[in-house]
Amino acid sequence: MSTTYNPYKAPKTEITEAEFVPQEVELATIFERVLARVIDYLVFNLVVVVLVGIILSIYVIGFGIEEVGRRVDEMLEADDFSLIRLNLIDPSIWGAIILTHAIFLAIHGFLINRYGQTMGKRLLKIAIVDADTYEKVPLPRLFVFRYLIWSIPALSFDLINWTIRVLDLCFGLRQNRRTLHDMTANTIVIKVHRVAFPNAPTLDRLARAAQNRGTRKLVS
Repeated sequence: MSTTYNPYKAPKTEITEAEFVPQEVELATIFERVLARVIDYLVFNLVVVVLVGIILSIYVIGFGIEEVGRRVDEMLEADDFSLIRLNLIDPSIWGAIILTHAIFLAIHGFLINRYGQTMGKRLLKIAIVDADTYEKVPLPRLFVFRYLIWSIPALSFDLINWTIRVLDLCFGLRQNRRTLHDMTANTIVIKVHRVAFPNAPTLDRLARAAQNRGTRKLVS
């Protein structure tokens, strides 16, 4: 029985979607993760220094150097560096949370949304992926559950805040290397050169590509 060739029908193939899903991924080491965080920290502080320099320059022009010095002294005297200070009702902490996360998104938002990487992670060729599917994680989920909610400890006593952050890092020393903020966002950090990420060729893409090639061949 003969069949009519249909150039618009997706070709059959023995390739399965599973071939493009890594059976085993290489987790980023705790050293790579810490180093990436250090790089991000340095970049963040460089941006902050530049912003502070611009703001101070504007203040100096507007109020004079003596007035700016007086206000800086007042801020330093009013600051309490005690580790048992409760920050819940401190407006400066709330303001710092909003400002730091805004700067963080301005610096890393595009890279996180496109590649699941901050600048530090991109330099070290590691990336954040979903712990179950190894796929790129949407930016809102990463930002809220991996970064924003981890500002909550900062609203408690400083000692509790730093204890939680050290505990978070210690969880990354386990075999699965998942920190507490990995668990809240259901993510892992992997070495990206070991997997097809983030645009792995799927069966549907391959079929459409083959179909397009067949169509162009018939037309020509």
